[in-house]
Amino acid sequence: MTFKRQLIIPAGARGTEMKTMSDLLEDFAKNVGASNSYAMGSQLKGREHLFQYLPASQNELPTRRMADSYNVAVIPLASDLSLREKYMTFHNSVRIGRLLEDLDIFAVCVCYQHIQNPKQVEGMPSSYSIVTALVDQIDISEAPLRHDADIRLRGHVTWVGRSSMEATMEVDQKDPERNEWQTFTKARFVMVSRDPLNKGSAIVNRLIAETDEEKALFKKGEENKERRLQMQSKSLMRQPPSESERLVIHDQFLRTVDWKSMSFKSRIKPENSVWMEDAKLKNMIICQPENRNRFNKIFGGFLMRLAVELAWANSYVYTKGLPILSHVDDIVFRKPVEIGSLLYFSSQVVYTQGHYVMLRVSAEVVHPESGAHDLTNVFHFTLKADKPVPEVIPRSYQEAMLYLDGRRHFVDTELNSPVAKL
Repeated sequence: MTFKRQLIIPAGARGTEMKTMSDLLEDFAKNVGASNSYAMGSQLKGREHLFQYLPASQNELPTRRMADSYNVAVIPLASDLSLREKYMTFHNSVRIGRLLEDLDIFAVCVCYQHIQNPKQVEGMPSSYSIVTALVDQIDISEAPLRHDADIRLRGHVTWVGRSSMEATMEVDQKDPERNEWQTFTKARFVMVSRDPLNKGSAIVNRLIAETDEEKALFKKGEENKERRLQMQSKSLMRQPPSESERLVIHDQFLRTVDWKSMSFKSRIKPENSVWMEDAKLKNMIICQPENRNRFNKIFGGFLMRLAVELAWANSYVYTKGLPILSHVDDIVFRKPVEIGSLLYFSSQVVYTQGHYVMLRVSAEVVHPESGAHDLTNVFHFTLKADKPVPEVIPRSYQEAMLYLDGRRHFVDTELNSPVAKL
């Protein structure tokens, strides 16, 4: 099953000429102007003078249209055999983690294309640094992507605040038999603009919606912002569970009490279930210069790829079958990750329902000298198995909160995407 296309081609958008992702990366490198090679501490050297070109208000910048940021790029898997091997899985589909990397790069390029600063002349490096704030939502078709057919990324900016931008994108694949494109993935990233040294926020151009379709997209962006604010205000880190959620946890507790012992301490696992503490998978990496971005931090897309592949492996172990990634939700980039960091990934099954498994992956920088852990990223993934999955059961209060948080994300997924109906 593939998705019906929802992303419109904005009024007045450029022609259908498509660059490859490699071409797009070359243009991006020229636009940013940061060094192509790694040298410790000198990555942003020479960008200090760009501060003078930053605007003090949005009134200094021209209003932009959705058409201005519209872009298309192709991943030529049909013709490039070496590239194909980089993207293919061992079961001959496409590695979703690689697509997440590409979507992150593409979202940055789309946002750079939105920005137009009259103070800067053509050929100058941009005075802006664009970074990923969060991945709001990615829906992935149940039908697997082919490893031997071209993939196309399309997208544009659909909402703008003062220094933040929402990039909406779709991933298509060309059907060689029909010679037509089909949409497999829909994605929404929230990006933020920063100053030349990536130390503070920077003001971006306003966005005007011209057609009814564009106005609907902009309104959706406003609604998404409000939804995220509401979710933050109702977070379990700020407010206690609702009455209905407390009943869910209490019912789970009663189902695991060993009534023969007449003790609340004695717990038994229900049939076809797994204790949450036994549904973990972890790894650690050393963050090397190879995986840096232009601003000398670890590339966010690389972190997403590692997280989703760990979540997939955990789900594979948990379900005892090859799972399919259905939905990516609420990835928050809390802090940049420095080159040389020891990055600790922890994957946890936090909620299950029917054929679906919800996993939470956290990324923490470990400081060997002190033993402290510093949380940098949180990822939420929903995967689908080919059979009903075992129920995950929390034992402690901390695990119960993880369970409820996962349940909230799954319910939000059901309400805002077709994932549960695939």
